[in-house]
Amino acid sequence: MKEKFQTIVSKVNKTATYSLMGIMWIAIIMIIMVIGTVFENMYNNISQYFENDLGTFSLLVIALILLILCCLALILALTNRKKGKIRKAIINEKGVTFYDSRDNIINTILYSELQQSINLSHDAYMYSTTSRYPKSYLNVFLRNKAGESVLTSIDFNFEYVLLSNQIEMYRQFLIGIQYFRPDLKISQQTIKEYDLYPDSPPMKKYEKFDLFISAFIFLVGLGLIYVLILLVRILF
Repeated sequence: MKEKFQTIVSKVNKTATYSLMGIMWIAIIMIIMVIGTVFENMYNNISQYFENDLGTFSLLVIALILLILCCLALILALTNRKKGKIRKAIINEKGVTFYDSRDNIINTILYSELQQSINLSHDAYMYSTTSRYPKSYLNVFLRNKAGESVLTSIDFNFEYVLLSNQIEMYRQFLIGIQYFRPDLKISQQTIKEYDLYPDSPPMKKYEKFDLFISAFIFLVGLGLIYVLILLVRILF
């Protein structure tokens, strides 16, 4: 008889997440200060610009517009981050359910909904991007409205939220596939990477890595605060 499947809830790394939010707000403040300085310079020397250097004045106007748009984009991204955004995920014997900050269900992927791949030799596998900031996704196949099996990514990279148990979440869903959908094949590379062999103990928690990330973000934040103080001294 199989043991009861363990339910796992995503855990937010509060130190890293709040540090990241602080860094973004510091960046906004710095941009606002630069905007104010550029505007003051243009206002105080507008007659000279028009008489002697209209080209520089035009470039400053363009730069000012770009800075304002950048600042507004950051503010909107931070203030609207809770509306319709995934903030929590729960994996249980049925599948994974994603919730927003008010515990409203945004999306659910059930084990019973998973499909077999038509063109690949496996039906579930981990995929990592090769961009500057690499992220990992779990690729599975679901049936669309047309009845076709389409590739779908399960993503535990929440916007503006860093999880402390992201790896554990991916592994638990993969274990759920092995547990409830033995007809589906997980890629060998993913099985090896996430130690999905029978009777394997839980993967070691990446507590040291989480502490490193938190410390790194905190130090970056202190660096930005220092730069902000220098700007204040220079400008005022």
